[in-house]
Amino acid sequence: MCAFTGWTDAGDAASSAVGVMSRRLNAQRCATVDPELLYTMQSYRPHITIRDGIADDLEWPTVEVRTAVIPAASRDLILVSGPEPAMRWRSLSETIVETARSLGATFVVTLGGLLSDVPHTRPVPLTGIATDLELIAPVGAMLPDYEGPTGLTGVVHVEAARQGLPSVSLLAHVPHYVAGVPSPKATLALVEAVELLTTVPVPTKRLRDASERYEQQVTEAVDRDPERRELLQRLEQMADLREVIGDGEDDVEELTDEQPRLDLGELPSGDSIAHDFQRFLREQDPSDEG
Repeated sequence: MCAFTGWTDAGDAASSAVGVMSRRLNAQRCATVDPELLYTMQSYRPHITIRDGIADDLEWPTVEVRTAVIPAASRDLILVSGPEPAMRWRSLSETIVETARSLGATFVVTLGGLLSDVPHTRPVPLTGIATDLELIAPVGAMLPDYEGPTGLTGVVHVEAARQGLPSVSLLAHVPHYVAGVPSPKATLALVEAVELLTTVPVPTKRLRDASERYEQQVTEAVDRDPERRELLQRLEQMADLREVIGDGEDDVEELTDEQPRLDLGELPSGDSIAHDFQRFLREQDPSDEG
């Protein structure tokens, strides 16, 4: 399981999903990559902790590997996460896949987040690719046609296929009008998709509560402005139409062409949403099955 903060992590959806699984499944760190091989420190500065005027700790950006042993499940999980590096993507991807194979992995799942014209009031759409479409069938993700830039997760996906390891890559669609805050709803969608793909259960009660608060807070912010509310309704119509006739149909394309760009500006509750979700992550107790 791979996710990296950065370009393909809209709403912190993917990195938070791996973080939730790591905490709730009590994953243990087993390896890290030397940060000087991957990062320019002007872009990813180390994090220092100072207490009473004394430097207490220094944390370097790194890609880390964690293992979650789950006796009650049919398989264990290997979790890879960290900031998307500035360099050596090819060698890092090769190392990640080779490490997964050496640990007995049977397939690779990469996660990401994508800013999109979707409403926060509807189920989170997922886009997926796979080395074998039967692998992704349980998730019901949209299958895209795309040619263009990719993130590190895309490189890992292709490298897994090159080394003969089945691979699935999932992207959660995050509303672009709340791009600046974490999306626990998108995180929940990715965690639930991973549960379907791996049959490994993940306790998600707290994440569900955070997702409900997120939707409520964004709705309250949008409802304060009639223009925002009207534009959001158009996005909801588009989402409902896609649900009925599928993406890519002429009616959806016409509605998209007519749709003015939804620009809600900076929602007043953004800081509150971010603080709420960060508090949720901090308060997680791996021993609490709720």
